[in-house]
Amino acid sequence: MAGHSDMSSERYVGYQHPGFEVRVTRESLHAFSLAIGVGSVEQDTPAPPTYMKVIEGENGSSRAIIEALEIQLHRVLHAEQAFEYHLPILADSVLHVERRVSDYYTRKNSTLEFLVIESCIRNEHKQLVGRSTQTLILRTI
Repeated sequence: MAGHSDMSSERYVGYQHPGFEVRVTRESLHAFSLAIGVGSVEQDTPAPPTYMKVIEGENGSSRAIIEALEIQLHRVLHAEQAFEYHLPILADSVLHVERRVSDYYTRKNSTLEFLVIESCIRNEHKQLVGRSTQTLILRTI
């Protein structure tokens, strides 16, 4: 891809954050649903689609990735988020999350760096529940 910086690309791409588990609670689903204006959820109602953002960020994983890559937090801007849905996320589910840096590229004569982090979320049967792709801009300061 044009705009790749080989040194940073090699440094970032392929980094894998240690996997972790998240228990989806009714309380968390309820609070999230209220926060986005959906209202209360019934017991067997699947999580709203963007709830995957909550799951991938559990255990401080977003900050931990930035710190592991030795990126200064004040450089980071959230640019884009995309979701793929495969199975419903329900209360009382135990999900396994794996996050890795899948791409790195630059724009504007390397004054803007882009870091792409992919999250795969699987259920207790190892079935893919969803995939989230987050693009961060790393400002040159």
